[in-house]
Amino acid sequence: MKLRPVRKFRKSLLTRYVLILMIAFVFIPVLIPVSLFASWAVNLLMNPEPLWQNKRPYGTGLDIETTWHQAAAGLKGASPEAIDEKVKELKKRYPDAALYWVDTAGQTRLQLPEQEMVPKHWSLEDTIAFMKQRVDADPFTVVAFIGGDERAKQGFMVLELPRKFMVIQNEGRQSDSRFYGVFLAILLGAFVLLSYLFFSDIRKRLLRLESGMTRPGPDGLPSLIQEGRPDEIGRLELAFNHMVSELKDSRQRESEEEELRKSLISHLSHDLRTPLTVLASHLYSLRQESLSDQGRQSLTLMETKISDLSGLMDHLLSYNLLSTGRYAMSLERLDVLRLVRESAAAWYPVWEKAGITAEVELPEQPLYWNIDAQGFRRVLDNLFQNLVRHAGSGRYAGITVEPRGNTAALVISDRGPGIQAVSAAGGAGLGLQIVDLLLREMGLNRDTVSTDAGTKVCIYPSIN
Repeated sequence: MKLRPVRKFRKSLLTRYVLILMIAFVFIPVLIPVSLFASWAVNLLMNPEPLWQNKRPYGTGLDIETTWHQAAAGLKGASPEAIDEKVKELKKRYPDAALYWVDTAGQTRLQLPEQEMVPKHWSLEDTIAFMKQRVDADPFTVVAFIGGDERAKQGFMVLELPRKFMVIQNEGRQSDSRFYGVFLAILLGAFVLLSYLFFSDIRKRLLRLESGMTRPGPDGLPSLIQEGRPDEIGRLELAFNHMVSELKDSRQRESEEEELRKSLISHLSHDLRTPLTVLASHLYSLRQESLSDQGRQSLTLMETKISDLSGLMDHLLSYNLLSTGRYAMSLERLDVLRLVRESAAAWYPVWEKAGITAEVELPEQPLYWNIDAQGFRRVLDNLFQNLVRHAGSGRYAGITVEPRGNTAALVISDRGPGIQAVSAAGGAGLGLQIVDLLLREMGLNRDTVSTDAGTKVCIYPSIN
């Protein structure tokens, strides 16, 4: 049991990304020298020349100048033949250089190799011009007096070396920095790729979860989604699938209970109708007998309650038919106001007996709606019946037409205690439920505004 939090932590998205960052930061100090070594190795493989070939083949300018002056100083008192041998020896050491020497008479002696630009006889002007031209020029030129200084009176010797032989020779080898940058770019690209794949996987799973939440299946409920790794999103997917399964089970239980309820209502409506009919017939026979006044009052009360119970059975049967979609309707384009006038005329005696003053103010122009005549009369009867039963204390019933947007609305109002008071007193809501079901089947809406001063019911067509 103690290992479960550790396992959850290991499977956490945060742990995975922190691991990526740790790899990046911890290995940077290691990968930089590795990149340098790899860059050097690639350069070595691509350019396998020995490393000493990258050095100066003749040393620096100071090295050449020192060697040349030492060689000239060592020729003090030497014969011209000895000087020639020394120049030939130095030529072997400096094969890319041009070597020659000039005697005290100004005659150019041995030249290795022969050069047309070197004068055969040197005048003072030639010497001065030569010295000026060779200062910081190419080729690199070293002039040394034979014997060590001009007092030896043995002439001078000259070395001319192109400066390209005095720089580091790195021909054919590219700079290491290019490969080093390539390796660093590869490392950075690997980190970016890992981060992209990490967040791309999270995004894909979240989109899959969103799709399951927003796209209902054939049953109108969200669809089950494929569960991924057991991290935070995986646990969310598991909880979502559990919720969907619970909803489906609940929907199935609700459907079974609804079917049971509808079946019970249907059977009760039919089974109670027969004993009610028998009771009503016996009450009619009893009324033919001679009864006292109190007996007749009790008989009248029983007849009223049986009538109410019969109406309730009719409501239950109608509600069951409407909720199951088996209520037969035939929509026609009819004048609504004509049906309202006919129903109001039938209810006038009831309203008059209850002491209710009815004000029917309907326009002369017809108002056409697509309705079922019998269903609409049922709606009016239920509303008028509720008015008598629950709003009779207001002694008022108003029927009129009011504009509502681009259409007209039929308005039925009273001055009773309001729907809240009726609900608190246990008023029957089944009649209004039947009204709403009938209106929905006919494409009509009902809005009710209720206060302590009365209730206003507005019926109008749905706006598509």
